[in-house]
Amino acid sequence: MKQITLGSCIRTLRIQNQLTQIQLAEQLGVTDKAVSKWERDLSFPDITLFPRLAEVLGVTINDLLSKCREECRPSKVLQIFDVSRDIRTPLHIMLGYVEIAKRNYDDPELLMRYLEGIKVSGEYLMTLLNSVMEENSSSDSPHRREGYPIEPKELEAYLHEKVVARLDKQEDYGFSGKRILIVDDMAINREIAVEVLKHTGAETETAEDGQICFQKIEAMPAGYYDLILMDILMPRMDGLETTRKIRQLSDKEKAAIPIIAMTTKVSEKDRTAALEAGMNAFSEKPIFVDKLFATMGEYLIKNT
Repeated sequence: MKQITLGSCIRTLRIQNQLTQIQLAEQLGVTDKAVSKWERDLSFPDITLFPRLAEVLGVTINDLLSKCREECRPSKVLQIFDVSRDIRTPLHIMLGYVEIAKRNYDDPELLMRYLEGIKVSGEYLMTLLNSVMEENSSSDSPHRREGYPIEPKELEAYLHEKVVARLDKQEDYGFSGKRILIVDDMAINREIAVEVLKHTGAETETAEDGQICFQKIEAMPAGYYDLILMDILMPRMDGLETTRKIRQLSDKEKAAIPIIAMTTKVSEKDRTAALEAGMNAFSEKPIFVDKLFATMGEYLIKNT
């Protein structure tokens, strides 16, 4: 028996609702070619389209997801939800702004700006997750992890314990005299990294993409930069290509500069690709500051 895929489900529901591909595309704000690709299982709809797609087709989001579940395993689409950049990006912004706000609590104007950034990102994330998890919160859901509290009071105690433990273990990192090049195409990500690193004593410079990064490395003398924090997904020249070009420089000292991937692409495949391109280490977005600083310290201390 042929498996009912998400694409075939969309096609069947579209026909039942007497919609053409063009009409469905217009209601979703996409091209009819995109709808055609979905129905042929050549691509998935963007996760932010799921609430509207379900509404237009007259079903729930869970109805769409359940059509492409493999036996005893979560659907490929739901796996995409779990690791999607659309989820990790607002998380990165929220955690980054929290770090900055903690260090600028005495500046009301800055503090309000960071709090508003946290609020907007949180509202976006909550809207996205509510629409999906509403009908996937049963106790036998494959996405519910063992050992995590479920009841609100249990969750409150769990979080309090974790926060106290983190505060007790908080370390100060000193990178004074070190110059870090931050490479990221998103201005907000560069701002977060600059502000977080400012309090370690490090000097920072930024580049909007890999091409600008490579130009800076070429233009400056060897040893000018001590370390590069490199995003992977960027226009013009991505982080992997940039790293490969740096490693091929004739100046051996420049070619050996430590490069740490700092990215939302966090699968094992992504980690392997980063290391194969010549990166030294891998750090996730959202930024976990202590983990990032500890990784940076391994390479900055070596070069002291």
